[in-house]
Amino acid sequence: MTSDNIPLKELSRQAYSKEECEKIVQYLMALKGDLIRKFLASRDIPASGTKPELRERIEQCLNEGELNYKDIVNFIDTLAPCGKQHIILYEGPESQVKKWKSDEHVNKVLKEKGFSKYLNARLPLILPEVLTISSIVYKPGQELKIYAVERREYQERREEYDEEKTVNEEKVELRAYILQVVRGVIIFTWDLVANTAMLQISQLPSGSRYEKEEEKFAGLVKPCLDITQFEKIDIKRAVKKLNELEAQDKPEARSHIIGYRSPGGRAITAQSPTPHDSILGERALDHALGEIREESIGHIGNFYWLAASENSTNHNPLQQEVHTIIVGNKGRINFTTSNRDEDIKYVLSRVRAHCE
Repeated sequence: MTSDNIPLKELSRQAYSKEECEKIVQYLMALKGDLIRKFLASRDIPASGTKPELRERIEQCLNEGELNYKDIVNFIDTLAPCGKQHIILYEGPESQVKKWKSDEHVNKVLKEKGFSKYLNARLPLILPEVLTISSIVYKPGQELKIYAVERREYQERREEYDEEKTVNEEKVELRAYILQVVRGVIIFTWDLVANTAMLQISQLPSGSRYEKEEEKFAGLVKPCLDITQFEKIDIKRAVKKLNELEAQDKPEARSHIIGYRSPGGRAITAQSPTPHDSILGERALDHALGEIREESIGHIGNFYWLAASENSTNHNPLQQEVHTIIVGNKGRINFTTSNRDEDIKYVLSRVRAHCE
C-alpha cells in the first residue's frame, strides 16, 4: 500500500483506462524478444524465458508495483523512431524555411489550422483505424517533428500452439498464428538549421505500399505544411558510390546485392555467396561489374555498414554492422532491424553525402 492507502497496482494504472493498460502490455509483447528482455533488464527484472513466460512476469510485476505502465509507454515511444522502417530523404524548400524558424509563425499556423492540440501530445494507445496526426514537437528555430499513427495488424507464427490430428484417416497439421496489433508510426522531421528533412515509416505488413503511406501522410499535414514542396534526394547515386568505394578498397559498407539498370532499362544484379561476403573478390566478375557500374544507374543496394572497428573514417559511431537496403528506384532506405538513433543518423548522413 502507498501512503495514501492506494494499492501499488492501482496507482500504476491511474493515468490509463483499463483498455489502455491492456493495450500497453499488448504493444510491449508484440516487440521482438530481445527488445522485451532489454526493457526488463533496464528495470532489474529477470529477462530470461519464453514470450509467454515474460508476459506472465511482466503482468505480475505490474500487479505488485515493481513495474508501472508509464515505464512501458516511455520505452515503446523511444522505439518509434528506431525500429524496422523505411526512410525517405528530402531537401527543404528555401522559400519556406525562414518563416518556419519563427515560433510566432508556427504557433499561428497551427492555431489557424486546428493543429495546436497536437503540440507535445503523447502518442495514443488506443489506435485509430486510419492514419491520424497525433503529436507535433517544435524546437524554435531548430526542428519541426510531426507524428502520425494508425492501427496495424500482422500474424505472428507460434509453433508452440501447433497441433496434429487425424481427420477421415488423413493426417492434418494445424499451424498456429496469433494476431498482433501494433502501433504504426510515421514521423516527419524537418531540420530547420540544415534545411533537410526525412520521413520515417515504420515497417508495414507484407504487401503494403510505402508510397501510399507517404501520400496519406502528405494529405494529413497539407493544411499546415505542404511536403510536396520538399525535394526528394536521388539516393540511386549512393548505391553506385558505395560500390565504387568498396572496389577502391576504401569500403564504408559491404555489398551483398547490387542491382544496376542500363540507360535502356535493362537490369543487372550481382549477389555475394552470403551476407558475410562482399560481391567483390573475383577478378573477372569485379572487372565486369566495374564496366557495368560506369554505364549504369544504381537500382538497389543491399549493404551492411561496417562497424567502427572496420571503418574508422567519417566519425563512424557504429558499434556493430547496420543492415540497410537502399531502394534506389523507390527513393527510400530500408533499415531491416531496430537500431540506435545515432546509428540511423550516421548512416543517413553518409547516404546524403554520397548523393551530393
